[in-house]
Amino acid sequence: MKRLALKAGAAVLTAVILRRLSRHLHHGRGHEDAVRAYFEAWSDGDGDAIRDLVSDDYQAHVHTLEGTDERDADELVSVVESHAEAFSQVDYDLHEVISHNGCVAVRATMHACHEETGKDGEIDGIAILRFDGDRIAEEWSSWDYLDLAGQLGLSGGG
Repeated sequence: MKRLALKAGAAVLTAVILRRLSRHLHHGRGHEDAVRAYFEAWSDGDGDAIRDLVSDDYQAHVHTLEGTDERDADELVSVVESHAEAFSQVDYDLHEVISHNGCVAVRATMHACHEETGKDGEIDGIAILRFDGDRIAEEWSSWDYLDLAGQLGLSGGG
């Protein structure tokens, strides 16, 4: 009888530990899935989906050729929609997606066709997205815009 009670107690303890571990792992996975949805919305030029994924007080810090652009949620939606007008056949390869302490870091490559030049190009970048609950609250990103401009014949390089 004692053995049966010990086995039952061990089984209950194991189930509790596994449930807590599963919750912890799925919470980080949820953020990773949201980041994948974020890049998919960029690919689709879907400003509404982007707006649903970011918090009302979203703030971005994006390194560009001119410096660092600071963007709020409304400006982000505008940029996504402008991006969709400038590029077609947009696809992102997410090489690494790493989740830690409410943030997700991503190394990605965008492949697209530039509408004005008709040329295909790709750009590599890194983004760190901080979550508040299940929504993206802040973003730091840096993309190789100079290389992309060269590929498209819009600069002296490439």
